[in-house]
Amino acid sequence: MMNSPSLTEVENLVVIYLGFAFATFLYGLTFFQTYIYFSRYSNDHTWTKVLVGALFVLDTASAGLVSDLVYDYLITMFEVRMEVIYATPAFCIQYLLSVIITLIAQLFFARRLYTVCCGPTRITSRSVSVVVLFCAFIAFVFGLISVGQFFQQRQLSAFALPPMAIVAGISQGFATIANIIIFIAMYWSLRPARYPDIPLPKGAFDNLSMLFAGRGLALIVIQMAYFGTFVASPGKPYWVAVQMVTPKVYANTVLGLLNAREVKRGVGLNEEETLSDRHDSRDDGLPSALQFRSTKATQQSLSFSQEAENSRSSEIEAISKSFSDDQNLESIRSRCSDQLAYDKASLS
Repeated sequence: MMNSPSLTEVENLVVIYLGFAFATFLYGLTFFQTYIYFSRYSNDHTWTKVLVGALFVLDTASAGLVSDLVYDYLITMFEVRMEVIYATPAFCIQYLLSVIITLIAQLFFARRLYTVCCGPTRITSRSVSVVVLFCAFIAFVFGLISVGQFFQQRQLSAFALPPMAIVAGISQGFATIANIIIFIAMYWSLRPARYPDIPLPKGAFDNLSMLFAGRGLALIVIQMAYFGTFVASPGKPYWVAVQMVTPKVYANTVLGLLNAREVKRGVGLNEEETLSDRHDSRDDGLPSALQFRSTKATQQSLSFSQEAENSRSSEIEAISKSFSDDQNLESIRSRCSDQLAYDKASLS
């Protein structure tokens, strides 16, 4: 007869299951957003397509490893007491994929900041982008060190030891700093004061979507939750559930920002790129050269019409003048005839 599970074992299994449930739900959102992107932005830039494809593949692999992890804990090791969670190879690889997805998402936002923060000079955009890249690189390097420690220790409780806790804390701390800078810089740059014609969200849902996906607030929320639960109790499994969800939030934030763009002939247009295109809806979808030719042809046709109208006016005026001259000549002839008839009558 099997003994009833202890409170610690129940706590560990519940945390792992909750992390699996939320991660699976968010992976469904990743799959849906990937389908939306490739069906809507069919002619988008090649590097953007590669980015979306890489995020989808990595997130799919991460979801599969989380499922394998739960299967190992709840099925394969069902009779093993789970008072201490052992990091299986699937868990270690999933942790590595989480570090990689975090880096990719932060690199994407660093590239966006380089575009939207530029002013009269590019010093500001370069400085902000360099700081974000530096923090993301530090987080990535220390994340790789944590993965190596995972493979060596194989016990999540070992993260309570100072060497492992410091390394993991530095990685998550620098990732949090990078996300805070991303949110502040994106919110400050893409504001109506800088772009008066920027489309403003309507309603509470659109505002929340803009803040969480378009400005990167979701990255701050999930990373601070990850960092807070780890610092509070590194030896407990609470941060494991957040870690399972973290790569899904990063991937869906990037996909949400890409799918929120306006589409023009299969190409996505960022907020700062749609200002001039929104004013001229007649030439929507035409390349700039064709737009120029179309405008030039229109101007030429207008000038030809004006010249034709002026020519017709001149002809009408000439005809009217000649008609008036003919009437005057006829009047003179009539008067001369009358005068000649009068003179003849006088002589007779």
